[in-house]
Amino acid sequence: MARKLRILQVSTLDRHLAAPYNIPFLRSLLRKGHQVELACTISDSGDFLEAQGFKVYPLNIARRLAPYEDLKAYKRIKEIIRRGDYDLVHTHNPKDGVLGRMAAWELGVPAVVHTCNGFYFSDESGWLRKRLVLMAEGYASRRCHCLIFVNSEDMYLAIKRGMVGEKLVKFLPNGVDTERFKPGEDPALKEEWGIPPQAPVVGYVGEITREKNITALIQAFALLRRRHPQLWLVVVGDALKRPEEMTKCKNMLADLHLEKFTVMAGYRRDVERCYRVMNVYAHPSLREGFGVSVIEAMASGVPVVANRIRGPREIVKDGITGTLVKPGDYQEMAEAIAFYLEEPEAVERHTSQALEEVRKNYRLKERDNRLHSIYRKLTAERRD
Repeated sequence: MARKLRILQVSTLDRHLAAPYNIPFLRSLLRKGHQVELACTISDSGDFLEAQGFKVYPLNIARRLAPYEDLKAYKRIKEIIRRGDYDLVHTHNPKDGVLGRMAAWELGVPAVVHTCNGFYFSDESGWLRKRLVLMAEGYASRRCHCLIFVNSEDMYLAIKRGMVGEKLVKFLPNGVDTERFKPGEDPALKEEWGIPPQAPVVGYVGEITREKNITALIQAFALLRRRHPQLWLVVVGDALKRPEEMTKCKNMLADLHLEKFTVMAGYRRDVERCYRVMNVYAHPSLREGFGVSVIEAMASGVPVVANRIRGPREIVKDGITGTLVKPGDYQEMAEAIAFYLEEPEAVERHTSQALEEVRKNYRLKERDNRLHSIYRKLTAERRD
């Protein structure tokens, strides 16, 4: 990738491109002299991305199935690609991945890359949903030059279903910046949130949507308060895509009289600080492609309790680097959290093993180096 390239990154939301596991790679492309432009739905990160030196094209990609809006988004992506004359287009999410690959392929972009951040169904989804998702993904997969998977289960499923040839597939898990996410404490943040200095904290970082299942964590918290009356709950993230979920969570907290012991912190860019006030990290999600916050917590020296689903069950070695529980079982989640609150030796043992696992398999710099290599190889193969 010695010559300077014109690269377009397409994502459903600006926050995804601005995330701690994406923005360092995008910055590195700029440092190497490449022209990097972004197309995404703008929420609160557009100005941040432009301040980093990126040209940002606004899109309006609906999360739900919306044929008219999807057609408009497809035409908009084609317009951006046609005008930009890019060497490489990289898509990232289910909806933009289908629309972006179709547009880039039709316009003859030399290198089209897609990162599959998880198929859009859970283990419990019905057969029809799974079939429709896999049909759409299979169609789009034949319209790219490289398909990157962040978990091996989705990769093997795609190969087994004949959705993509093995030569086009790359397994590239997400990574974490271990200089930014590392063990420590942050008493100032605890004070800012009004949490007593000695109070233990169970926390979550991520979106608040139905699939993230925050209500199950609240139910687990209610059980835990009976055994640990000093315990606090911290939820870092907002319900930008599903405002009704925030209302549901707040109503449940009020009904259980737990709002005084809960911090709904909203979306924060200094998320690395948030892990430093947590004694246990809980991940109640019912569907994940990977689960970046799980490795962020592991890198931060916080014991992890996560559901046994795609992504987390590949990251967490149950009983060694963390604890996996049955999806949706808030009682089992409460017991697992209580175990870490009550067994300091287990915390030390599991977190030290988790740190080793992160340093061995999930370093962001190594992930970025491999992605640079993929870009370099693809563009060299298709150079005029």
